[in-house]
Amino acid sequence: MPIITISRGSYSRGRDVAEKLAQQLGYECISREIILEASEQFNIPEIRLSHAIEDAPSILSRLTRGNERYVAYVRAALLRRVQKDDVVYHGFAGHLLLREVPSVLKVRIIASIEDRIQEVVKRDGVSEDEARERIARADDERRKWSHHLYQADPRDVSLYDIVLRIRPMTVDDAVGTIKLAVQLPAFQTTPEVKKTLEKLAARAEADAKA
Repeated sequence: MPIITISRGSYSRGRDVAEKLAQQLGYECISREIILEASEQFNIPEIRLSHAIEDAPSILSRLTRGNERYVAYVRAALLRRVQKDDVVYHGFAGHLLLREVPSVLKVRIIASIEDRIQEVVKRDGVSEDEARERIARADDERRKWSHHLYQADPRDVSLYDIVLRIRPMTVDDAVGTIKLAVQLPAFQTTPEVKKTLEKLAARAEADAKA
C-alpha cells in the first residue's frame, strides 16, 4: 500500500502522469485538496493559505518566519491524509514534506524548456515569450521555497528515487515505469512505517498549533 509523490516543474506533464497513474492503480490522486483540508482544520482562509505557499517567500517572511506556519499547516494535513495509503500526491513540495517517511516513492517529472513553452502556448494561448517568462517565474518561486525551507534545490536528483523525462518518454511510458517501481518492497507501507506516520502526523499537528 504505497504513497507516491510526483514533483514537477510547471507545464512538464507531471499532473497528467499523476492523474493517469492514480487512475490505473486505483489510488487517490490529491494536490490542492490538501490546502482546503489544512484551511478547514486550522481555520485559515483558503485564499490566504494558497498565496502563502504559492508565492516565493519575501525577505520579510524569511526574517519573521511568517509563511512557515502556513507550510506547517499543509504538512500536518498532508501527513494525516497519506495515512490512508494508496495515494498519489502531486501538490506543493510533497517530496520534502514527506521526506521523513521512509517508504514514500518520490518521483520527479522533467521536460525540455522548449516542450514546456509549447505546452503553455497551447493551454493558455499566450506568446512564446510570455510562456517563457511564466515558466521562469514559477520555477524561481519553487526554488526559493525549497531552499528557504530545506536548503534544497528541486533540480537536485538526489531528492528523488526516480527522475523521468517526458520526450522521448511519453506520459504512458512514465506511468508504466512508476507502476513497476511501486511494487518494490522498499515502497510498501509496513506496520513500522504506519507507526512512524502516526508519530510524524501528531508532531506536525502540535507544531502547527504551537
